Formats: sequence, structure tokens, C-alpha cells
Amino acid sequence: MTKLKINRLKIEINTDAGIFGAQHKFSKGLNIVRGDNTTGKSSLFQSIIYALGFEELLGGKFEKTLQSVLKDKVEYPRNEQYFNIIQSYIYLVIENQHGQIITIRRGVKTPNRKSQLVDVFFGDYITNLKDITDERQMWVHDKGGASDNDFGFHKFLCEFLEIDLPKVITYKGDYTQIYLQQLASSFIIEQKKGWSDYFITAPIYSIRDLNQRIVEYLLNLDVFENNEKREEINIRRNLLQTKWEKVFNEMDYLADRSSSELTGISSEPEIINDLNSIKLLYKKENSNIRIEEYLQELRDELVTFDNTINTVGQNSSKYEKELEEKQNLLNKIVVNYELLLPEITSEIEKLKQYQNQSKNISEDLRKNKGVQKLNKLGAEQDIKSIQNICPTCTQEVKDLLPSDINHTPMRLDDNIKYLESQMAMIEVYISGQKKLITDKRAKSELYQQASTKLRKEIRNLKTELVEDSRVPSVVEIEEKFSLNQRINFYSKTIEKFESLKNDLIPLIEEHIEIQSAVSKLPKLNLSEKDANKIIDLENNFVSYLQKFGYTSKSFNSIKISRDNYFPIVDELYSIKFDSSASDFIRSIWAFTISLMKTSVNYNGNHPQFLMFDEPKQQDASLESFKSFLKELSEFKEQQMIVFASFENSDETFNESTEKIEFSLNRINETLIKPIK
Repeated sequence: MTKLKINRLKIEINTDAGIFGAQHKFSKGLNIVRGDNTTGKSSLFQSIIYALGFEELLGGKFEKTLQSVLKDKVEYPRNEQYFNIIQSYIYLVIENQHGQIITIRRGVKTPNRKSQLVDVFFGDYITNLKDITDERQMWVHDKGGASDNDFGFHKFLCEFLEIDLPKVITYKGDYTQIYLQQLASSFIIEQKKGWSDYFITAPIYSIRDLNQRIVEYLLNLDVFENNEKREEINIRRNLLQTKWEKVFNEMDYLADRSSSELTGISSEPEIINDLNSIKLLYKKENSNIRIEEYLQELRDELVTFDNTINTVGQNSSKYEKELEEKQNLLNKIVVNYELLLPEITSEIEKLKQYQNQSKNISEDLRKNKGVQKLNKLGAEQDIKSIQNICPTCTQEVKDLLPSDINHTPMRLDDNIKYLESQMAMIEVYISGQKKLITDKRAKSELYQQASTKLRKEIRNLKTELVEDSRVPSVVEIEEKFSLNQRINFYSKTIEKFESLKNDLIPLIEEHIEIQSAVSKLPKLNLSEKDANKIIDLENNFVSYLQKFGYTSKSFNSIKISRDNYFPIVDELYSIKFDSSASDFIRSIWAFTISLMKTSVNYNGNHPQFLMFDEPKQQDASLESFKSFLKELSEFKEQQMIVFASFENSDETFNESTEKIEFSLNRINETLIKPIK
């Protein structure tokens, strides 16, 4: 049963010469609105769209999208007299699948109110005014029009028609809802632009793959829900990555500050069953030890200090030996540091060479791919290397090589593959070289830190050795103070590190949940049920094409794309590009009806309402048009409204509608007339 049924429309216009207007009734099944050109048929079509708040299908918003007869001047009789419009309203009575009726009233020219304002009467305001049970005022095409529970007209209309619009992804990666007027482009086709492509009148509003999302919703495809789940998972994954990186970077910062190496964790979320496997390894001269072990060494060293400080004399022999050891160590570090600096410079130069090679290969690859593209388009590009000519000296390559070398130049495709492999290899070199430079710079910084520390210790020892032998040892005092400072620093570092490890627990759990959610998603893009729906859509589409007299391509070559759900030929091109103008009109007829039929077959989300303005376009044959009307008339429980002039001919009308069941709305002379 149709979710949207139009029962009646009334146009009420106050002019400086009295009240003008029109009133039309519609039924289930096929409704034909017949009117000769310029009688106002399009004004009636636009009035229905405007009352529903769908005028963006006409190319704009508000009353400016409507014909002048609804907002400026009424011409009556035609070509004789004009009357200025003072005020005009459109009333539209609609019914949902439960038999509930509302009347929508929207002003076109209303001096004291804006056209965003919509009145909703609960009941048939046109024929049963006394039975109106309630009245509400709402707005459309303004903030909240599609979302405000109390005042949003399209929000209310969705609830009344039981249309649960899905959330989709914008080009910015945000979530938004499909708008009702976007959905309407799939079941309402206007004359000026609507016949140029599928859903062409839909306002995009930055929604990614909008037409594809509309089809998925109309057919209630599982892939829609699965895509939504995938997007939700991606959002969760990105959020987790951000949180994980924050913890990882803090751990890495602790490692840098404590002269340690972070192990057991990467910058990407992962399952870590034992948090103790995440370690800070303190870098000693010949080996690395856990930072906890190093802290214990410092504490043990502190214990060796007595409660009393030794004098200079008591420590003199020990300090002389220590001074010699530290000077030797400093000399060794300085030599290593000075040897390391030119190595770093050399590695930087090597990196620049790799980067230049990458740039040159990238440029060669760009040019070769450009030529490849031109060749595919049918061009003949003069590439010297392909023609066996040196691009520098213009001699033949074979004349530049030793006679015993048999040289055959690469084909263009092979050359591109070779350059791509070279580019991949160079990128690996560049990545490795950057890491090597980073490691050597880190090593040089450690040498600098160590030499600075040693120089200070050497100065203190030299000062100590020339002091009075009876005074307390300043070196020992400073050493004990420094030891306490380091113990305090590493204790806090370990405490912070353990806290960060605990922060990972909920992140690891979230990672496991995300992995589980990913594993539950179907491996194929289409579920078995979805695949059956697309097959049904395809069969319906091809069947209608046959009935409508489509001849541009063989029917065996016509499919529905499994990627975007629109008609293609030879499994590659849109049917639009391989069809004559009249055949593409037939394909729009066929696809629009097929969407509704497939949705009905599978209890989808289609409103089961179609409205066409002048569908006989591009000189489509009368026989095809009659077949189109006949197929529409087969839908007894849905509602179809066709606006057509029938070439201003009774003969064409009679021939087109012969033996077809329909309800007729005839516009004689002109739509807008005086109301007596």
C-alpha cells in the first residue's frame, strides 16, 4: 500500500478582481493530468511539489521557483485581461498508509508571512473543514526544518509517512541525514531538467555518493546498514588511534627524558596481553637494562654512602684514579663524537641524492603515464626513448653502444612498470636513510650529554684535589645530592610509566571490540538478500526496456552495477552514453518504475508514489508512451500521477490511453479560473 497518497489539491488566489483558483482530486492507481501546452499543467505540478516543500527539485527554494500565475498576475480570459495577485495559498490533502489524512497549507504570496511557514491541519481542510481535529504551524527550508521535533515540517512529514531517513557520510567525513527532498528526486521527475539523468534534480548537500545511498535506502539493502556500521567502526578506530597515539607519545617522551628505549608497544593499536612486556630500557654503555633495575642500582649506590661525608684527604687517591678514568672516557667520547659528525653529513648528502632520484623518477613516471593516457585516447606521441633515439644528443641509441651489445628499448607499459618498481625501491631507501640519520643524531646527542656531564665531574674532581685535605669532600656531597635527584626522577618516571600502561587497558579492550565488530561484517559487499534484490531490479529494468521499445544496445549487455546500482552496458559504461536520446528517456522510465516495483516486492522503503511531468520526451514513440502508461496502470495499490499534453491532440490521447485504467484530471482552457 502506498505510503504517500495525494487526495486533493486546491489553489486559492485573491486578486484585485476577486478570488481565482483551481481544485483537483486524485485517486489510487494511475492519474493522468491532461492539459494542452500553456494551460497551466506545469503550475499544477509545481504546486504539489511546493506544498510538500520539495521545490528544490525545480532548481531553487521558496516561491521564486513557481510560475507567475501563482504569485504575480492572473491572466483570464487568456490573452485578454490580467489581474494583480494580492494573496495566494496552496492546499494539499495527503493520506498515509494507515488512512490518516492531513492538509498542508503553504503561502505563495502572503504579505504578512514568509513562505517558509507551513500550516498543517489534521483532516481534510478542503472538503470537511468541520472535522479538523488539530492544527499546527511549522517551517521548512530553515534550520531545524528537517530535524526539529516540534516545528520542523519535513521532520513531521517523515513521521507521518513513516519514512525513517538514514544517516550518511558527507565529503568531510561527518554524519548527516539524507533529506526528504533528496529522496524525492527518485520518484518525482520534473520536465526541464529531470529527464537529463537519474535523480538529477537532487540537491547534493555535500553527501558522498548520494544517488547510491538513495537506492540503498529505497531497496532497504543490508549494505546500507553494513556501510553505516563500517563508518561507525572507522570513526571508533580513528578515535582509538588518537587516544593510543597520545599514550604512546607520552611513553616515548618519558623514554627520551630518561635516556631509555621504549619497547613492547607500537604507535598503532594492538592487543597486548601482558602489560609488563612494555618496558623502558635504560641505555648503558655496553648493554640496556630495565629502568626499574637501573633505579635499584642507584638506590644500592646510595646505601654505600655513610651517614658522614669523607674529607678531601680521605678520598684523594680514589679521586686521582677516578679523574684519570674520566679524562680517558671523555677523550674517547670526544673522538667518537667528532668521527660521527662527518658520518651524519655524509648520510644527509646520500639522502638528498635519493630524494633527487625519487624526484627524477617521479617526473619520468608522470610523463610516461601521460603518454600512455594519450595513446589510449588515440594520440600518437613522439617519445624519443620509445623511438630508440637519445633524448640528449638525438642520435640513435644503437649507434652510441658498443657493437657487441644487442639493445632493444622497453615498451611503454614495461617502462612504466620498471619506473614504478624503481620508485618503490627508492622510497624504501629514503625511509631507511631517514631512520639512519635520526639514530645517528640521537647518538651524537647522547655523546654531547655524556661529555658535558663528564667535564663537570672532571672540574669538580680537579677542584677537590687542590682543596685543604681536612675539609669535607664537595664531590662526595654533590655526588650524593645528584644521586638523590636521579633516584627521585626515575621513581617519578616509573610511576608515570605505570600509570600510562594502565591507561592502555580500556584502549586494548576497545581495540578487541573493534576487531570483533569488523569480523562480523560480511566479507562481500552485498549480502545474499541484497544480491537477490539487485537481480530483481535488473530483471525488472531489462523487462521494462523491452516493453518500452529500447533498441540502442542488446539486452544481454545491460546490467545493474553492483557498485552504484545504476544501469550499465558491457559491465563498464553508464547506459546513458550508449543510448539514443529517446532510449535514455525509456531507461529513466524503466529504472524509476523498477525501483518502486523491487521495493514493493521486498517490502522496501519506497513511498510507492510516482509523479512525472511530460514523460514523453525526445520524440519517444507513441507506442512506447502507451506501453509506459499501461505498465503504470498495473500498480493498483500505489499512486502514479502523469502530467502530459498528448501533443494537444484528442487522437493522441485516445490512442495512448486505449484499454488503460486511469483517473483523468482535465485542464480545459486554463488552470486558474474565477471561483464563484
